[in-house]
Amino acid sequence: MDIDDAIKKAPIEHRDALIAEKETYQRIHTITKAVLAEVGIETRNNAVITLLEETGLAGYDPTVGRIYLMPELIDQCLDSAAKTYAGDEGLNTLGIGGIPPFLYRETDQFPMPATYEELDHLIDVVGENLDVVRFLSQPVLVYKGDPLKCNQMMDRLGDCIKVTCSAYMDGNAAVNWFAGRDDWHDSICGISSPLTCMDDMMGALMKSARSGNNLRLTTMPLVGRTAPQTPEACIVTTHAEVLFMLAVAQSINPGMLCMFGGMPCTTRPDGVLDYSHDGMELLNVAVARLNMWVTGLPSVQSGGSTEEKVPNERALTDGIRGRKILCDLGVHNARHCFGVLDNLNFFSEAAFVSDCEAHRQYLAKNKPAASPKPLYLPRDDQAFDVIQRVAGCDYHVDYHTTAHLSAFDDWVRSNVKKGILSPNSVIARPWRSPD
Repeated sequence: MDIDDAIKKAPIEHRDALIAEKETYQRIHTITKAVLAEVGIETRNNAVITLLEETGLAGYDPTVGRIYLMPELIDQCLDSAAKTYAGDEGLNTLGIGGIPPFLYRETDQFPMPATYEELDHLIDVVGENLDVVRFLSQPVLVYKGDPLKCNQMMDRLGDCIKVTCSAYMDGNAAVNWFAGRDDWHDSICGISSPLTCMDDMMGALMKSARSGNNLRLTTMPLVGRTAPQTPEACIVTTHAEVLFMLAVAQSINPGMLCMFGGMPCTTRPDGVLDYSHDGMELLNVAVARLNMWVTGLPSVQSGGSTEEKVPNERALTDGIRGRKILCDLGVHNARHCFGVLDNLNFFSEAAFVSDCEAHRQYLAKNKPAASPKPLYLPRDDQAFDVIQRVAGCDYHVDYHTTAHLSAFDDWVRSNVKKGILSPNSVIARPWRSPD
């Protein structure tokens, strides 16, 4: 995307705000490199430590168990990373992913995963909707299922990207079976937010990078819990975690595909996920723009889902509104967009079919925006300070969080007032006890 040209062609009332927004993402990128250099990532994975130190641009402090990456290493890895991939369909490519642990059934007394037979049926249902669902990971967990067998069942779907997670597979053969295939990507989260390396998962990431798999580097920091409470500071944390994984992967296999899978999540004041909040989509669009406008990395974000526990009218409305925000404002790829309930805990066939039909209608009535609209991302001059202070601990007990509890509500209201979002936008709903 030539964002400078797009800004020049934007309506005059948006140009100054878009210029300022790009400068914000450049500042976020600079702050992120400072976080990696001065705050670092907690790890005790000797293979990761050795790999990064051998670049001459990273150093490990065993007294605090943190490794620090120089900005030059990040610049070098960004320069080498692939900027596109086979099957890249550009803006607003939506799909499903995340492998919800439970299949929604009206008659279930307790939440339960799917059977192989149910998964087989769901794959057929997804196949009937590939006009709108352009990539997928396993729609729902299978009880005591073998990840490789589940992926091989999905492999019958053509003309779309399939996404796996080799970290859950046993043995090299399972990891290597999709190596070199353009229609399969490997989604791995090697970081436990905030800023802590999951040493076993990072081992899986390194193995996959050596196998030459297409990687989606994912992390899902929770606003006010495992990331700061403000949009800007949360994006810095998200950016740092993905760039750390990028540095590991590119140090092993320079030039490989490493999609930026930072998917920060909005929460309620009590820390519970809040996928119905329109700040969720704003936040993920901002992360997408950081990459489309600054780093050049292909990206995949999250949105278009709901906190609703059943496939009711509100769940459908949440999805329609969320996908509209994503597509009107523009993302590269976004997952969790069809059929997911209860903040990603359930997959519902009925919700999936309804979501697909609703998005089909949206696409028939709407064309891609001719130019971007500004997000009016609020500035936080305390972003680096709060990340340095809290590092890998709990942001929920920090005074920065308390001082900014309404940050996402205020951001949504501001964009409603400026005409960027619909007056029907949703912020934090009244708390409801679990059904």
